This record gives sequence, structure tokens and C-alpha cells, in this order.
Amino acid sequence: MIFNQVKRKLIKERFRFFFYEISLSFLLIFFISSLEWMILPIELNPEVFGMIFYMIRGLIVFLAIPTTIFVMKKLRGPLHNDLIAGSKVSPFKSHFMMYQVSKSNYKYQILYGILLLFLVFIPMNFFLYLLIPEMLLYHSFSLGLDLQNSYLLINNFIIFFVLLVIIQVSIAITEETIYRGFVNKRGSEYFNRISAVLISAYFYGFISLLYYLDPISINFDSWFVGIWFFALFFIGLILSLTTIRKKWLFPSIFAHSISNIIMVSIIWYFLNGGVYLEILIFIYLPLLGGSLILLIWQYRRIRESILIGINMLKNYLKNDEKEDERNNDKYFRIFFDIVIGFLIFLIGLLITV
Repeated sequence: MIFNQVKRKLIKERFRFFFYEISLSFLLIFFISSLEWMILPIELNPEVFGMIFYMIRGLIVFLAIPTTIFVMKKLRGPLHNDLIAGSKVSPFKSHFMMYQVSKSNYKYQILYGILLLFLVFIPMNFFLYLLIPEMLLYHSFSLGLDLQNSYLLINNFIIFFVLLVIIQVSIAITEETIYRGFVNKRGSEYFNRISAVLISAYFYGFISLLYYLDPISINFDSWFVGIWFFALFFIGLILSLTTIRKKWLFPSIFAHSISNIIMVSIIWYFLNGGVYLEILIFIYLPLLGGSLILLIWQYRRIRESILIGINMLKNYLKNDEKEDERNNDKYFRIFFDIVIGFLIFLIGLLITV
């Protein structure tokens, strides 16, 4: 098959990002994480093991990605790096700037974090558990079988909750750094922003396929994956759009952390004899009430953000005039972004806990 110049450029940009940065970063994370399993003594108290494991994993990801960016910048020289997308800030510095919370914007970052939590994570988790009651049972068994999640078996809620907060904040930093801080933000410096957003969202959605690699999945319905994919893709899309617009990671980390804390607390409650219906009524309904209040209070801001996101997606579905795209080039771009998202998921299996 012979590709025209537009398609060749598109393939080159995405494969350059995939091979030069994604693959190398994930391989580095995989190598160091393998050492973590060998160095961390199994004889440790299982609950302490899990806490240390996730904290170290978060630190590895936090350092490995900018290290790869820095090394590739040096190896490939100033002609490539200064700057892929015309930015005046080096990619290494740009990556760390996403974690900044300043006096002038901390209130807005907290607000966006709360909005993402109550308008994205909580409603989506509620409808997931409402549509698939067995999902709670699946998550309970799936998480509880792993050594690093032994803290779920602690009966003392205070000790459990302390470990829960430390672990879930570590997990949120790890995942948001990879999905939104690296694949999404760094990808946008190689090709157009909305392609980076969607590739990141596809990658996040394809995580649902891990269901088929879980031995206990044979006891549950396979159609879980379709709904789970949609939920993860939707969450990934909203978080990626927010990150790409604001250049902030804190809101996503905040919302992701609190959502995980709520969800895993529910799993702990369920494992300790909690009733499914009680969870929906006494935990999620009050939270959904908070979602409704926030929606009314921040309606203008939310409406504006939704319209901006819709316009970005509409532009993505149009021919890119800057690249002199035709219809077949556009269809190829849309298809190839899905392919890249899936390829990132495949190599991402290396770093899946």
C-alpha cells in the first residue's frame, strides 16, 4: 500500500512518539519496577508491603518519564527538541510544570478537581454499579487476591483508611502522570492536541481488556468489558480535555484519588458484610445530591467547558486544512489514532501492576 504525503507524515509523527518516548519510558519503568519486586522483602507485613510498593511505583513513574524525555532531548539534539510544537519551554521543564499549584490558581485547581470528582467519577461509578451489580463483587475478588492489596483484609477501619489514602494517592499520581501528563500532554507536542486527547482516552479505555487476563473473570459475564470500556474512555476523554486545556495535573490527581478512596472504601465495606443496596442508597445517592448542587452552582463554567470540548471534537472530525487533508486522510487519521492507543495499551502491559 502506498501512502500519500499527508498519511506518511501522520504515521511518522505518531510512531516517533510511540517508539522514541512511550516505548522507552515504559521499558525503563518495567526494568526498575522488576528490581522493586526483587528488592522489596516479601517478609514485610503484607499491609506495609502494599503501601511501600505503591509509593515506590509512583516515584518510579514520576522520575522515569521526565528522565526519558531529558535523555531523548540530549540524544536527538536541538534540531528536534527545541521545539517539537514550537514551545519556548523545554519538554523536560514543561512536564514538571504540570504539577505546579500556585497562589494565583490553587483555588481554581481545587474547584476543577471537585467538579471532575462529582460530575465525572461519582456519576460514572454509580451507573457502573447500578447497571452491573456483579462489578462490585468482581472488583472485590480481583483486588483482594493481590499481595499489594492485602490492606483490604484489615478489619480495623482506621488503619485501613490511613493505608488506603496513602496507596490511592500514590496510584492516582502514577496513573495521571502516565495517561494525562505523558501520553496526552507530551503527545500533543508531537501532533495535534485532540489526537493526543483521544489516543490517551483510547489507551485508558483499553485497560478494560485486562478483564480477560484476570483468572476470576471466567466467573463473570464477558459483556462487562463493553460498558467498562465506555466508562473508562469517557472519564479519560474528560480528564484529558481538561488537562490539555489547563495544563494542570492536580485536578485529575485530586479527583482520581478521592474517587478511588470512595470506591475502595465501598469494596472494604462490602467485604465486611455490607449490603449492595445500602451502598447505592446511603453512599452514592448523597454524593449524587452533591453533584446536582455543583452542577447548578457552576452551571456557566461547566457549560462553557462542555462547549469548548464539543468544538474541539467537531474540529477533529473535520478535514485538517493545515495538513491539506482529504476525506480519506481524515478517516485514516481517526483509525490510526485508535491503533496507536491500542499499541500503547499493549506495551503498557509491561507496567501493569
